[in-house]
Amino acid sequence: MLIYLKGVDSNPGPSSLDFLLKTNSQEKYYMKRTLIFCCLAVLGLTSCSRLDVAFRWADVYIAGKVDDLFDITSAQKKELKQSIQKDLQVVQAQVLPGWLLKLDEIDKGINADTLNDQKVAELFGSIMTDVDRIKSYFSDTAVWFISTASSSQIAYFKEAYRKKNREDLEKALDEKGLREDYKDKYEDYFKMFLGPLTKFQDKLLEKHLTTASFPAALKAKNNEQLFEKFLVDSHSKEASRSFVKKLYNQPENLDLPEYRQAYAEYQKSLQKLISEVLLSMTPDQKKTLHRRIAEKKSQLARLGG
Repeated sequence: MLIYLKGVDSNPGPSSLDFLLKTNSQEKYYMKRTLIFCCLAVLGLTSCSRLDVAFRWADVYIAGKVDDLFDITSAQKKELKQSIQKDLQVVQAQVLPGWLLKLDEIDKGINADTLNDQKVAELFGSIMTDVDRIKSYFSDTAVWFISTASSSQIAYFKEAYRKKNREDLEKALDEKGLREDYKDKYEDYFKMFLGPLTKFQDKLLEKHLTTASFPAALKAKNNEQLFEKFLVDSHSKEASRSFVKKLYNQPENLDLPEYRQAYAEYQKSLQKLISEVLLSMTPDQKKTLHRRIAEKKSQLARLGG
């Protein structure tokens, strides 16, 4: 299944799965984007305000996007949704309890005023591990789907992807527009969990956007070469299954080295921004964050129940 469920795009950031499913900006905001700052990125799958609702509709959402790209049959869509539901159940059992523990840890750190650069770095690293591994839970479904895709559906996908990646590259080369887009998203994410940023925090964000932009052009280049690899393997069912399995379980072996390096550098800068913002929270921001964490914990608990 050529799903884009990185679940977790922890920033407007990278995924070896990007070239397999594209969404419009509103859909990305609701279902795909994870929380931009590390302590809340643990919420995974989405940055929308109702994680439980988004999670429960994920099978419908993903099947719909796969249909957009492959023009799948009603029988395929039904079976695809059922398979995704099983994958989500595994995520609920194996991943959500860890997210609840992380939220507790974050909340305790805020209340005890013990968050520091080292703690933020530990949380960031832990969350990125969660983000990277979550797509592997959908590996079997992805392999099954690509095995059932007809030659006409593969051809449909090829044309749809080529068009979309051209559009993505054009956007990536518009540095000013891209920076403004990221600024709006970052501000939305911070505001959702902290409330309005202070002037000092605004300056921190501006500095990050100016000196540590996300490597969007490299990402588009990486997606293109992944697509080309897929095209080579698409002539054989066995090769297609092998490619998709590796994509979901070992994406680092398929990505361009220069893209992985650029993204790692971006993550360091993002971690620094997060740390500086969290360590400069006002009393009101801490109260707001405490309430938001309580809401997310409640939503995750309902999902796990």
